[in-house]
Amino acid sequence: MNKKIFAATALLAMTSTSLLASSETLQASVNGWSEPTFVEDNAVHFGKIRLATGSTCTMDNAGAVTGDCDASDANIQLGGVTVSGLAPNSAMNITVSGSTSANLTFAPVTTATDGTTSVTTANTVASPFTTDASATDIVIGVYGAMTVAADLTAGDLYAVDYTVDVSFQ
Repeated sequence: MNKKIFAATALLAMTSTSLLASSETLQASVNGWSEPTFVEDNAVHFGKIRLATGSTCTMDNAGAVTGDCDASDANIQLGGVTVSGLAPNSAMNITVSGSTSANLTFAPVTTATDGTTSVTTANTVASPFTTDASATDIVIGVYGAMTVAADLTAGDLYAVDYTVDVSFQ
């Protein structure tokens, strides 16, 4: 008989709700944050390069070119990109990635600065950056190496893409 009473008590305990339980509804919150904006201030231009496959022109952070290019070309221009709409004291990674077109390969190197912090990035390498307390715009100088991937035609204009990525940590 004790077994029957114990089984009935156990069954009743499993099917009844506790009168001592309570609950509370709470909230989770988040602040909206807009994506940064990018403005190309200056398009990077290496000037004239030799036409043959494998020719390489390298630009430094001052815009000077060396290698298989015409260092006196008036079209040479250091690239410039401004990143705006950032929050103060935000940790992020800046990655600049080159690419290959039908005729060119571009491996960018950049210098990113907001006047307080400065970082140099290599092609496809995520570089840590923290905005200052005023969320000053970041100015990115773009330079690097341009290589002829397939023979070029004299006088024609050629271009290759690169991507600037800001990802928050």
